[in-house]
Amino acid sequence: MFIGRSPPYHSGVKSPRSPLLLALLWLLAAAVVVPSLLLLRGPSTELYLAVTARTTELPGVELVAEVGVIALALLWLLAAWQARGAGLGAVATALVGGAGTVVAYATSEVAKTIVQQPRGCWDLIEIAHCPAAGDWSFPSNHTTIAFALATSVVLTALATGRPRDSLGTTTALRFRRARRLPPYRAMVAAPAALAIVTGAARLVQGVHFPHDVVAGATVGVCVVVALVLALRGPVAALLVALCRNEAVGRVLLAPGARVEADERALVRR
Repeated sequence: MFIGRSPPYHSGVKSPRSPLLLALLWLLAAAVVVPSLLLLRGPSTELYLAVTARTTELPGVELVAEVGVIALALLWLLAAWQARGAGLGAVATALVGGAGTVVAYATSEVAKTIVQQPRGCWDLIEIAHCPAAGDWSFPSNHTTIAFALATSVVLTALATGRPRDSLGTTTALRFRRARRLPPYRAMVAAPAALAIVTGAARLVQGVHFPHDVVAGATVGVCVVVALVLALRGPVAALLVALCRNEAVGRVLLAPGARVEADERALVRR
């Protein structure tokens, strides 16, 4: 039940002092780190040759990264679904993080066309599944997507586990306890582990140099964090407006979250 004209849903977002500044700092970090990794091409190639000499013949190695990305996408869907029970701030984090993954991938593709670094499997080693000429190496797209998804899942899990209202200590205590439960911890640890395995698999397979993988991880993490910092608040505010429509509210929020939103509206009155 909606109370008067008060907005029925609260975003749960506390405005940080300088979210845009923090977002720019994350993007600046990526802009500095990623090009700098090209300076490590020499030692990276040596490590690449040392690793692939022992791993390229491993059965099924080319499937590991594909499975890792799919698993991370499923984790993101699960995290987004769980966010519905924690308020629109958590939902906004999930949505912006998902969109940030797409932006990170596009950024990685642009970087590939600019740098045009050949893959090691074109001329240094021979493997069964080497990408065709023109599919450049730096940075690793699979790693970018994996770390972007992992970052989105972790940020969503953190937002979901954060107390979302000030109606008393019960809700805050419940969410503090929830952050200690295995399912919550798994939503932080599992995506990080999957992202690392996915990036390592691209090296083990022989399709990327180590610095490609590190660059992909940097792009994925920095782009998603920057976008969440910059857009989480505005997107949450937009969702608040959309949730004035009861049908939309039923999609974006779980029943328990809708009940507490109505209680907050009553308290504000």
